[in-house]
Amino acid sequence: MKKKQKVAAAIDFGTHGTGYAWALIDDEKRLIHPQMRWKDQPAPAAKNLTALLLDDEGGVLAWGYEARRRFNSRSAGPDARYRKSFKMSLAPNATEGATAAELSSESLSVEEAKRLVTLYLKQISGMAIEEIAGSGFTDDEIRWCLTVPAIWGDYEKQLMREAAVATGLPDDPKRLLLAYEPEVAAHHARVSGARTAQFTGKRASLMSPGSRFLVADCGGGTVDITAYRAVSGNQLEEIGRECGGKFGSEYVNQAFVEKVLVPRFGSYDVIERINDQQPAALLGLVEKWEEAKLHFSAEYDEEIIIPIPVSVDRCLDEETRKSLADAQDGISEEIVVTAKEAQSLFEEVVPGILSLVDKQLDEMRVQRRNAPGKELVVLVGGFGNSPYLRHRLQQHLEGRAELIVPPDPQAAVLFGAVHYACSPQIRARRARLTYGISVTTRFRPGIDPEEYRYEGPDYLMCKNRFSVFVSVGESVPVGKWVTRTHVPIWPDQETLTLGVYASSNAYPQYVTDKGSRKIGSLGVDLSSVMHLPLHRRGVRVSLQFGETEIQVTAVLKESGETVEASLAFEPLA
Repeated sequence: MKKKQKVAAAIDFGTHGTGYAWALIDDEKRLIHPQMRWKDQPAPAAKNLTALLLDDEGGVLAWGYEARRRFNSRSAGPDARYRKSFKMSLAPNATEGATAAELSSESLSVEEAKRLVTLYLKQISGMAIEEIAGSGFTDDEIRWCLTVPAIWGDYEKQLMREAAVATGLPDDPKRLLLAYEPEVAAHHARVSGARTAQFTGKRASLMSPGSRFLVADCGGGTVDITAYRAVSGNQLEEIGRECGGKFGSEYVNQAFVEKVLVPRFGSYDVIERINDQQPAALLGLVEKWEEAKLHFSAEYDEEIIIPIPVSVDRCLDEETRKSLADAQDGISEEIVVTAKEAQSLFEEVVPGILSLVDKQLDEMRVQRRNAPGKELVVLVGGFGNSPYLRHRLQQHLEGRAELIVPPDPQAAVLFGAVHYACSPQIRARRARLTYGISVTTRFRPGIDPEEYRYEGPDYLMCKNRFSVFVSVGESVPVGKWVTRTHVPIWPDQETLTLGVYASSNAYPQYVTDKGSRKIGSLGVDLSSVMHLPLHRRGVRVSLQFGETEIQVTAVLKESGETVEASLAFEPLA
């Protein structure tokens, strides 16, 4: 007998930082318990560093801030490998391997990235379970929530779930929820009482029925943007279409390497030489920039000074020192980043963020029609702490929308995920694409392409027809099931195999139409009905939409028996 879930625990797995928090599900006040103490952390925070220190066989020597400290001190030995930002490589379209900010030339395959995610999840989930057990609860009394970017496809979400299950987390979608990062951040912003950044008369409320707001989740790797409308019963309805891109703060760090360090030291060859001889010191140099950029503001004309570690200085020859001095008015003991240069580094990503916000606002206005009131923009994520980004966004939105920054924006996703695990408040989501399956139907002369025609057992058949389950932009209630009945074509078919397709078009006719692509396969076991005549082997295949993940069930039409059905997603080409 399954135990009742009494605890909601969330893990916000980020590119730069990862944290966990938990709460009692039946606690009316919903007191959230975040972990704020991590080994070797520079200051109390709700997130540990998303980093691993591995031995030469790939085992974990340390994780989080401890991994960075041991790598920087070289205490783990010369063969230890430091890994960070590996979440970004889970998406097949992401730049493979470590980013320039990571200063590593070794590439990461999707399989290796998944292995690293699994190793990290094992460490942090184990720590969470130990803490929750100390309060008297067992593993099977925990309902987990794991956050994912809204721009991730079904394949990436499948990889994250597989990684979590591999660590020992429940292989049960009701006990291990996946939640979109900006969506759960919206929950936190609402319950935290977040207000507009500047007082403009009447305070805008995220709780008022009818209020429309955009959530911009600006993290280390990606920026995710979605939009919602508050409806009755404290629920939310998605009204925008998710959009996003690789405009996170890690790319500002990458620009620091490419546009400041490389010109200062004369060439990328020097950077590689330092990385070979003193990788920890060079990593530390970039991390000093990471700390400094969090306080940089467009409102003050202040330069950023970063001392050059002695270990880096020893790697510099006279030509490099001269290059550094010539670029900085004779200064060669530290890196001097002028205010203008710092602004240019931020501007590598900020215009992309503003463009995404504009795109979503335009979509919201179309949905608004004649409803009164301004749109609201909620800024969350670690990058949301940047005074520069806040200032630029406030400037950009003036007169069009109001900006809201909730308390502790870097923890908004984590805290919101706990609320989501306790009580999901999404009533409906908009379909990101048109979803359906590839089917074979009776051939229609003069309509269906001749190349799709083939001889069936009784009549001419047409392959590659797109059977639509839900159309792009359609408002789909959470938990909605769409059912289609399918009958095998050939008498010896023991498995019904159907290709799952997605399209950017609302009503595609064929799975080969422009904008359509295969995203997975659906298999249904027919072994229990092989004794029946072919026409009685029909299967009702149901796909569930409106949740973070697509679910599948299959029921035999003849007996009403539920049979095994599996849905496996594939990486996009």
